Amino acid sequence: MSPRKAKRLKAAEAVRTRSSGRTHVLGFLAGGAVLTVFGAELTRVWRLGTLPRSRQIHSEEERRSKPVEALMTLREGYAVSRTRENALFNMLASFTVAFGITRGITWTIREKGGFGPIKDVVVGDRHIHHFLPGGILALAAGGVAIGTKGEQLDKYLAFPFGVGVALVLDESALLLELDDVYWTEEGVLSVQIAFAAIAMLSAMAYLIRMLRNPETQDSESDWELAAKAWDDLQMSSGGVPGIGI
Repeated sequence: MSPRKAKRLKAAEAVRTRSSGRTHVLGFLAGGAVLTVFGAELTRVWRLGTLPRSRQIHSEEERRSKPVEALMTLREGYAVSRTRENALFNMLASFTVAFGITRGITWTIREKGGFGPIKDVVVGDRHIHHFLPGGILALAAGGVAIGTKGEQLDKYLAFPFGVGVALVLDESALLLELDDVYWTEEGVLSVQIAFAAIAMLSAMAYLIRMLRNPETQDSESDWELAAKAWDDLQMSSGGVPGIGI
């Protein structure tokens, strides 16, 4: 092997090592950030859901199984939690799940040729990459969110928007290189960009909660205020806070 070729191979190996190291660091940051945000969101929604349920009297006939009771608590907590925080969390969750599923599907197609009806989409002699439907989906969801009034719809539109953005960023290396580099060393850039996006969305969700004005009136603060008023009423009448008289 000539000295020049050996030098090129050594340089290429160094590039691969650095790229792998960056990917691992970004993956660790993204995973830690997502787990932190998901845990905090679950705790917040659970706390909100228990406010009314701990202040109700249930007969034995009305008692439900623990799994059903837990789902009801989460549903009630989610229903009264802040819409903006819900929307951002929904976007983060849908982005993360869609990215993972997309990577799994593309790997299955590459290794096994498909998964049931799920195969490469080819129109004529042209392979339709998934960044195209992803871009259309994100554009449609974002357009509807911008063009409609009211925030309640935003938390539902965040799901398709997150999925669409995940499909686009999963092929960001292809768009940058203008070549199908999905399964090459250059294609690792797509994974790095997606990990960075997950970490950024997680940090944004956390900062929005930390920087929120505590005096802002919304459904969540009203819910907490009503629970506090109920406890104050129980204390003033000699009852026990958190339960019925």
